[in-house]
Amino acid sequence: MSLPKAILYSWPSSVWSTVPRLCLIEKGYAEDEYVVKYVNICHPPQNFSPSYLKINMNGTIPTLVVPTLETAGDDVDTRYRSLRDTVSICDFLDQARGANTSQTSSERPAPALAPATIEGTLHTKTLSDQVVELIHLPVVDPNFIAISAVNEAELKEKAADAPGKALSARKDALTKYLAEARQVVAGSTVVPKEGCTTFDQRIVQFLEEKLRTNEEVWKIYHGESASETLDQFYEVSQKAWRERLPEAFSQLENLIKGPYVLGDHLSLADLHAISWLTRIVSIAGGFPDANGLDSIERKTGANLGEKTKKFWDLWIERESFKQVLVPASSAFQEMK
Repeated sequence: MSLPKAILYSWPSSVWSTVPRLCLIEKGYAEDEYVVKYVNICHPPQNFSPSYLKINMNGTIPTLVVPTLETAGDDVDTRYRSLRDTVSICDFLDQARGANTSQTSSERPAPALAPATIEGTLHTKTLSDQVVELIHLPVVDPNFIAISAVNEAELKEKAADAPGKALSARKDALTKYLAEARQVVAGSTVVPKEGCTTFDQRIVQFLEEKLRTNEEVWKIYHGESASETLDQFYEVSQKAWRERLPEAFSQLENLIKGPYVLGDHLSLADLHAISWLTRIVSIAGGFPDANGLDSIERKTGANLGEKTKKFWDLWIERESFKQVLVPASSAFQEMK
């Protein structure tokens, strides 16, 4: 019996898409056990298309679509469910393949990446959660850091380069998708219950909000925002590099047990941390090599801790890093 495959919706320059791709390798999945489908988030951003929003209403990647176990047979129609964020995707991938998994084409080991021992489990689970939560804080979100600008010179440079082009492409795409979605609603015969909205109406509302927030940044990039708004943008950007990121690196240093986040063995928290760290390195002008962290120290003016440096040194030698984050860094550089 040929089992239906899970589908990972991804894109090379999406920082959070690299986390489940690392997980697939570290968990020992064979490449024929899943399908990777690319969803362009750049030119034009397909993740806001109504067709993709039916898969992930958040308009984000990665998304993992997996067949439900009870329908994975020849005599029934396969049904799927969507996992729509990096944390839940990696949790699922970790639990779905173990040492006793029989239906697999891979002969590679399947190490547990979540805390598995009884003694100290609560502590390590809490530590793991703290690291993941730290990495995903909005104030150190790589997607904001990438478009931040600390002064007029940097803003002009980015406006003429990839960040400015990406904002314009997103604006055009959102305008197009919104017009299409409004037409669908106008032609629909579906009448929602009182106080409710249809799925198509929710798509319109979602796209309206995305267009509004994108235009706020687009106006900053194109000299159409008020001077007060521009000053606030510079201030937030400066704080991100000079305060928020150094604080996050200091917290990460204190949380890492060493040499990996939870000690001697790799965990899910490591996957989140190294993907985030690699993206920040690329935004700061560095590369995925032994000198990568130097770029962060130059940009932030802060000294990174020894455990963080050891963590980086270990990771750049791992095969999963070479397969996923080295090529991803090239894609990151094109977006910088």
